[in-house]
Amino acid sequence: MPPVVLVIEPESERRKELSRGLSALGYEVITTSDERQGWRFAHELGGSVVVAPVGFLNSGPPAPPAGAPRAAGSAAQAAAPAGADALAPGSTLLLLGAGEEEGQDLPETVFFLAAGGLRGEELVERIHLLVLGREIGIEPDSRLESLVGDLALVPLLELLRALQRGVVSGRLVLAKGEIVLDGGDVVAAVSGATRGVKAFCRLSHVDSGPVRIVVGRAAGAAAGGGETVREIRRDLTALIIEALEDKVHDAPDAHTRARIELGPAFFGASFTPLQKELLAALPASRTVGRLLDVLPASDGAILRELEELTRTGIVIMEEPEAAVRVVTDSTCDLPAELARANGLEVVPLMVFFGQQVFHDGIDLRPREFYERLERDGDHPRTNPPLKGDFLKTYGALVAHKDLVSIHLSEKLSQTIVHARAAASEGLPEFRRSRAVGERAITLRVVDSASVSLGLGLLALFAARMARRGLEPDDLAARLEAMRERVHVLFVVDTLDYLARGGRIGKARAVLGNLLGIKPILGLADGEVVPVDRVRGGRAAHPRLIELFRERIDPARPVAAGIGHAKAPVWADRLRALLEQNFRISELLVTEIGPVVGTHAGPGTVGAALFQPADDEAPLIAPLRDGD
Repeated sequence: MPPVVLVIEPESERRKELSRGLSALGYEVITTSDERQGWRFAHELGGSVVVAPVGFLNSGPPAPPAGAPRAAGSAAQAAAPAGADALAPGSTLLLLGAGEEEGQDLPETVFFLAAGGLRGEELVERIHLLVLGREIGIEPDSRLESLVGDLALVPLLELLRALQRGVVSGRLVLAKGEIVLDGGDVVAAVSGATRGVKAFCRLSHVDSGPVRIVVGRAAGAAAGGGETVREIRRDLTALIIEALEDKVHDAPDAHTRARIELGPAFFGASFTPLQKELLAALPASRTVGRLLDVLPASDGAILRELEELTRTGIVIMEEPEAAVRVVTDSTCDLPAELARANGLEVVPLMVFFGQQVFHDGIDLRPREFYERLERDGDHPRTNPPLKGDFLKTYGALVAHKDLVSIHLSEKLSQTIVHARAAASEGLPEFRRSRAVGERAITLRVVDSASVSLGLGLLALFAARMARRGLEPDDLAARLEAMRERVHVLFVVDTLDYLARGGRIGKARAVLGNLLGIKPILGLADGEVVPVDRVRGGRAAHPRLIELFRERIDPARPVAAGIGHAKAPVWADRLRALLEQNFRISELLVTEIGPVVGTHAGPGTVGAALFQPADDEAPLIAPLRDGD
């Protein structure tokens, strides 16, 4: 059931305008011009959305008149401090001010909107977005212009179901495309060169990364250009079933080359219509990724036929040409799809909840981890991969490839110690596995002196340099030269998790939380160190930008990664600030995984920035389809 919207507005005309507009959207609206009366209504309307002037928070709830009878719970209410915590449980507070500066010192639990220049209908749209986001479990961005989430926290198909129930029109904007809704129905989709159902199925398989929901029928026209074009005429249930059936596990790398083998199997075979299309398109397409874009059939159907043709020897699949494979660990926090597309092998660390053992990113995903972290009383423990895990990984890769293995800082974990031990112990056997006449294996283990996306960027760059033909020694040397120029800064939402993990004292954590202190932490010489601190989370991100500008030349291109722990709205705010202040050549936004999240806690947001030298830029740029 939609929440009641309580509007506290001193101006009569604006109050009526908001009431009419929100009522027309189907919400029950209560209005008042008096802030003291507004507090009383807010207490009685548990779970409501309260819209009030910015000064409302400081006015505080009124005490009951002397001698007045007290309702149940009124003693606690009378003793409650002024502020957002004095509202009824489950309430959402939106404060309206004239300019952005008025919202700087507000608590993070309060929404703020600089509404000075907004017309009444525009303000109704922003309030509607806030209420809608609350109904479907997605928060609005800092300007209340769109809803912002992460697919690692709210899977796409689950999100589409919620938007259907809300009869929402608009666009879902993902890193690889868009889905258009009209009245809750999916009517169009685009992903790269593909459109329609094929594009929808492709996007539905993305299981992590930011998603932005732009609400409104006009917003839904963008993918079609002008008026919304209904390219998809199936109900959502049928689309979801088709998407699930279309998914292919262990699909080949999009950069994998495919060619036809004109042998006896080819001339003796009877081909299906789709196989004929596939074989006709293959010579010009060359790679799996191009083939998927060229053919109209769904990706899953093409990949299954390609697998059958490969099994019979009619099509030969050739992995991207690279003499070096790159290994990293799960604290890199790179999305699995991105790692796979770049040929990265990721070794998971372990997370212990009591006696239960999970492998980071494999049987413990961010959504389940953060839910359990906030629910369970016992704080989890983390362990590095065992030496045997590295021996197994290296042994599976070294038959025809050299290896470069890059991991989180030795000062933060024993992961790289175990990697070095595995390399030393396994090297004699690995060398014997090489065929006679092949050159001796090279295996280099590199300390990134970083963690999370600081490590992730370096691992990604290493994989791209390997694809571009760099030898292991040169590759390792470049990584060691780059690591000093990877700048990592992050802000934790609460000090509790650092205290649980023994990183700071409990008394310090309690005092810092009471004062609203948000520490800004960074990495120096492979260790996490305090860099600065601010009062309140709203001040943290502008301060991060100031600190980055002291380290990075804003006039030259920068590769950046943003990691967040169950905080997509804060990540989106940081993204906007980075794009306003730097020349961003590449930007990744990802969810921080269980291992790093254990120590940092939900609400953490940070960024890693790297400014390449002129000769480095082409080596670390994203791979093209032909690379």
